[in-house]
Amino acid sequence: MNTTLGSVGIDKRAYERITWILVAFGCLGLWLGMYLDAQLVGTITYLVAVWTMMGIVFGLPRVTETKLSDERDEAYHNRASGLMFSITAIVTISVVPALYVLDAGGYFTITSTMWGGIYVLSALALLYGLCYGIVLWRN
Repeated sequence: MNTTLGSVGIDKRAYERITWILVAFGCLGLWLGMYLDAQLVGTITYLVAVWTMMGIVFGLPRVTETKLSDERDEAYHNRASGLMFSITAIVTISVVPALYVLDAGGYFTITSTMWGGIYVLSALALLYGLCYGIVLWRN
């Protein structure tokens, strides 16, 4: 039988609700796990919910005929992603070099947590550059 989910009546609103319900359920499970001192159960609940949500988000559009996002959604996504990356880049470029100089001069100590943040931001910038290059190369 060659049935798609579009033929069983899933629409954009149901798709979005299912997605956000799974995220909320996962976050609630994680929080309850921490609160009730059952971190492993909370973590498993979170991971199962979020992995299920990711499977739906990335898999459902490929198997359904229903259009689950439109140009407006893509424009919002692109604008929000660009804004987030711009803010992160501006803050990083304006703060990190100053921290290096203050650390070298003995006025400030960059902690291991701060180094972790610097490494994460650097890795994200490199990943963005790699993805951007791949998109340019493929188009």
